[in-house]
Amino acid sequence: MNEIRLKETPLKECIQFIEANKKEFSDKDSAMKSGEDEKNYEVKRDRFFEIPRIENERKIGFVDGGTAPLIISADFSISLNRVAGILQEHNRFLSPKKIPLYIEFYSATILRLNEEKKLEFITRLFPREEEYQEFLPEERFLRFSPYDITIQERRGFLPRIENLGAIAMRFSEWTYGSKFIENELTENDIFVRDGSLQTGYTGEIELADKLYSNGLQNGVYITGLSKTCRIPTKKGDSLISLVNSMGSKEYPDQAWYYHPIKKVTRADNKADLFFVKLHKDSLYPFRFDIFIEQTKDFEKEGKDEEKALISSLASCSDDLSFIGYPYGLIKVDQLARIPNRDLESQKVQLLSEFNKDTYESYILPRIRSMNAHDLLNKIRK
Repeated sequence: MNEIRLKETPLKECIQFIEANKKEFSDKDSAMKSGEDEKNYEVKRDRFFEIPRIENERKIGFVDGGTAPLIISADFSISLNRVAGILQEHNRFLSPKKIPLYIEFYSATILRLNEEKKLEFITRLFPREEEYQEFLPEERFLRFSPYDITIQERRGFLPRIENLGAIAMRFSEWTYGSKFIENELTENDIFVRDGSLQTGYTGEIELADKLYSNGLQNGVYITGLSKTCRIPTKKGDSLISLVNSMGSKEYPDQAWYYHPIKKVTRADNKADLFFVKLHKDSLYPFRFDIFIEQTKDFEKEGKDEEKALISSLASCSDDLSFIGYPYGLIKVDQLARIPNRDLESQKVQLLSEFNKDTYESYILPRIRSMNAHDLLNKIRK
């Protein structure tokens, strides 16, 4: 009797495709090169270092931002934005003394013809408190052509107008961070931003350079910790997964860091990359950037300074809510995040500010041009 063979499900076939193409990690591999202004290093076992425990931990400042759109149409949008900073010293959290714990502001973006009769996104910022104004970027940074490739969607599609609010928030992370360094941190302290040190948008390099300059002038180390890392190797593997696989064998029960791996000296990305596993029980290694002008001194003085920085970060990464991730970044994320309850109340307040005629003839038709999908989602529920 012939056996009846059941046809594989599409999902099973999908899994089999991945399994059939899995690769074995290779020692002789390195990061895929993405430009001339970078140096990539072959992955080697002797580039792992145990993270030591130190007595004189550095003071660390953490900065992060959050944004949420309130109204979206094809030709204008309004968002609520927040940027926050917090200090950690000797396992204690401290609020900034000279600058606000967080700043809040509305960003309003319009699409209109400029003086040259060309379409332009123009964003203006409206701080919720007058004192927040000095922490915001100048308006000249917030004018973009819709055809600016740095703000376009992938494959050349025009940007979503609400993305301009997120760009305003990102720029404000640099300007608030610069003030944070200037007023709250001193020599040998550490500044940590959520994410890498890479910039991407037109004008962003100038804001980042201001922060770097403040860091150098005040002797403050500029760093960034990324929760994700998409860098592939030249053989097509995940670079951070390759390093983590080797680290798990070299230091199975210890915290470690790996360096060097990649050094970038482009104008838009001045970073010396490390990979770090900040707690022995952590399942997650992270990409850790240090401003490359500062790591040049490490090479002259040996490994002690980089170990001190990473050890200070590791000392505040033992909270059970996310073991191996700095609790300061968890805390500042909570401060910068805009809760849904705040968002809904802000939407109601915002719409009530329009006069009736403007709302019915101008605002409402534009909102309806964008929210039909949301209505359909509610029907599905």
